[in-house]
Amino acid sequence: MLGKSICVVSAEQGWALEIDGTSEPRQLFPTLVAAISAGWARARREDIELHIQPLAGGVRLRAESTNPAAFVA
Repeated sequence: MLGKSICVVSAEQGWALEIDGTSEPRQLFPTLVAAISAGWARARREDIELHIQPLAGGVRLRAESTNPAAFVA
């Protein structure tokens, strides 16, 4: 899984998770909170970073942290 990451991005209707480094289709969610929650759970499970695009400058949550407030701006 080296180099793989998850990105939360705006979609036509709601928000989506894009899984970098795979051919998986985008996962769609009705709200930003739902997309971040699903992305954070998968990032922790797979020990990869979660990138949240809609936030100013982007924010990367690190999977090794057990605290969702731990981020790198």
